[in-house]
Parts: sequence; structure tokens; C-alpha cells
Amino acid sequence: MTVVAPPFDELETRDEATRRGDIEARLPGVLARAWERAPGWRRWLEAAGVQPADITSVQDLALLPVLPKRELQTMHAADPPFGGLLTVGLGEIPRLFMSPGPIYDPQHGRSDVGGFARALHAAGFGAGDIVLNTFSYHLTPAGHAFDSGAVSLGCVVVPAGVGNTEQQLQLLADVPVSGYIGTPSFLDILLTRAQPPWRFRTALVAGERMTADLREQLEQRSGGRVSQTYGTADLGLIAYECGARDGYHLGESHHVEICDPATGAPLPQGETGEVVVTTFSDIYPMLRLGTGDLSRELPAGCRCGRTSRRLEGVLGRVGPGVKVRGMFVYDHHVTRALGATAGRLVVSRDGNQDSAVLEVESPCAVPEAVLTGAFRDAAKVRAEVRIVPAGTLPQGGPMIIDERTW
Repeated sequence: MTVVAPPFDELETRDEATRRGDIEARLPGVLARAWERAPGWRRWLEAAGVQPADITSVQDLALLPVLPKRELQTMHAADPPFGGLLTVGLGEIPRLFMSPGPIYDPQHGRSDVGGFARALHAAGFGAGDIVLNTFSYHLTPAGHAFDSGAVSLGCVVVPAGVGNTEQQLQLLADVPVSGYIGTPSFLDILLTRAQPPWRFRTALVAGERMTADLREQLEQRSGGRVSQTYGTADLGLIAYECGARDGYHLGESHHVEICDPATGAPLPQGETGEVVVTTFSDIYPMLRLGTGDLSRELPAGCRCGRTSRRLEGVLGRVGPGVKVRGMFVYDHHVTRALGATAGRLVVSRDGNQDSAVLEVESPCAVPEAVLTGAFRDAAKVRAEVRIVPAGTLPQGGPMIIDERTW
């Protein structure tokens, strides 16, 4: 397919030396601000034996240990609500979001929250598009983040959120919606059920893995273009596809390393490792946050004209967590939901949709509705309950079984 949009701004076409120089010019201020205003970061730096003056280059960042998501959760629990990592007063943030863990995140700014306008522009969104945003506006930041990015480009956003499928189908029949934002699986549902058939111009999907076959199906049925982006609740936009579809361009507001999952040491270009991100936020900086995602960096150069570094995509996960319908699910979510009940979570694929089933042995003293509600509260994901014969589940086995193949 042809390139949909030119570069978003001059930042995307800088030479690498200029880009690196900008990062290194910002590092001292970010470290000093974190040290002076965020007690959580000061404790983390002191524990590593590092002071702000020690870090003046991107290579120096390796002096800091990688901060795993599980440690971020521990910091939040010990010093709520933000783990002592906020560098401003609470009165300076407009919203507080909650992600599974739980981890609480402040909203960064009031315009283009999370920086997703860059990804939306690359996907072809622009002024006059009527955009159906199906990411949740409830507790998690995705709905607000993509909404603000689309509005900043001049789009008209329909804040659909999650669920209400029949109402969304009615809207598609009544309104000329030209753009879609959400997961690829929900886009598949809308295209399957829409009457008359819905045809759009562009879509940006995230939160789930999309195979090449599924993308081809979605584009053939809609007549539009389906692009992908990659981000997290803590970091906002990390990387995004351009029209060339040759990897994912890294955003211009973070520094990304590919690191050895065991040691945290940066790896040479082309080797697979954990995506580790440092941000330069004046509100809630992140210093070498480990995403838990595996990727590798591609060689420089893209025919779209952007000069930014690129990732191949998300190639897997570090540790036991799995992503189900756009949400990360970990062992502790399953154990919290089951309580004293013996069981496990089985994740599979039904067509183009993720399926999550809590398997528990008979007899089960806890009503199924209680178990499904407890799991939904813990992981923010719906799961069915399947009663299996006593002795079926192996003792000491994994809490999560991922049967999906890609």
C-alpha cells in the first residue's frame, strides 16, 4: 500500500545525531527534577548508588537498573497513589487512571494525552474525519488518550467506549463514520454485524496482536486502511506504523532501549530483548521502565521519509503475563479471583477473538457468577467458568495457560 501521510513534523526527519543530542540535553533536567521533587525516584536512584550528575548521556542510563512493572506496582502500594514518582502537586493533574496491578497513572497534560496524534496522523486521520473511538473511557487512559489525539488533528470523535455494540451498530448505519480506533477484534465484530455494510477510510488498532491475515480480511471488507500502534498506560505512545508498513517508528518524546531481560544491559541493534523506556515528562517521568515486551531494532532508513529508529513489533513477553483483549493478565490476578478455589486461566482464540476461561475443579463451592465477577474486578477482563472433573488440573502447574498460536 502507498504511504498515507507525510511526516507529522520536523522531529520525525531529524538525523540521528540531532535526535540523540536533544535527548542528552534533556536528561540532566529530568534527573534533577526527579531527584528534587519525586521522593520515589530519589529512593530508587539512591538504592542504585546513582546521582543525577552521573547521567549525562544515553549510555550512562545503563547505570540505572531496569524498573520492572511489578516493582512499579510495589512502589505505588507503598506510597499511594503514584509511588512518590509525581513531580508536581496533585492539583496540577486533570485525571487519575487505574490499570491492572493496580497501578495508578496521572494524565499527562490536557491536549494530545499520551502523544497519539503522531500515530493517528501516520495512519491517515485528519480534519473532518468522524472517528469511532471504542477504547474504554472508564478508569483506564486509552479512551481519553486517543480521543484527545484525534481531536487535536481536527477529527470529530464519537466517544463510544467499550460495549454497547447494538448502539454502535445503529450509529454506523446513521452516521458516515470514516475512522475507527480500538482493538482489531472489536473492529472485526462491527464489520461482521454492520447493516448496511460499513466502509471506512482508515483505522488505528492497538491492544491486541493482529495477524497479517486478519489485517487483510479487515481491509478487504471495509475498503479502508488498518494501521497499528504500540503504547502503554504508563508511557503513552511508544511506536507506530507508517504507510510503508516496514516496522514501527519510535515516538519522538521517549528514549527506547532494547535490553537483555536478565541483566538490563542494552543490546546491539538487531538482537531481541526487552523494550525499556525513559520518558522526559515534567509531570511523571519514567526512568528505564521495563515494559515486559520483547522486540528488536530494525536497520535505519524507511521509504516514508521518517528517520526515526524502528522496532519490528512486539515479538513476545518477558515473564508470565499475557495480554487478553488488550489488557495484561498476570498470575496474581488469577489467584486473587480464585481465592481458596483451585483453578487456572486458559486463554485461547475463537476465530479473531480472545477467549478466557477459568477452569476450576468439581465440586466448586463458589458460585460461578462470583468467580467471574472477582476475575473481572482483578484483571478488567471477562472470563467464563468451566467446571472440570476433580483431579483434572495438575498440582503446582502454571496459573495461566496460553493456547493461542499466531
